[in-house]
Amino acid sequence: MNPAVGVMALVVVSLATAAIGFYGLRISRTTGDFYVASRTVRPWWNASAIGGEYLSAASFLGVAGLLLVFGADMLWYPVGWTAGYLV
Repeated sequence: MNPAVGVMALVVVSLATAAIGFYGLRISRTTGDFYVASRTVRPWWNASAIGGEYLSAASFLGVAGLLLVFGADMLWYPVGWTAGYLV
């Protein structure tokens, strides 16, 4: 990879992160606004966030360990538990 491309990507991601942070700072006026998002998060959004966090942690941590210990045959496990979690 060209070093200039890597530096440019880092700058773009840093600026996007700062912009999102400043936008959130503008919206959150009180501590309650920050901690509970002004009570505007619907149950479906919250359930999606919790489910996404679980699936992400399971896939990144669990699958890496399974592959390391047992080999490529273990790639079927995440397919099964993701389908089971969604059903």
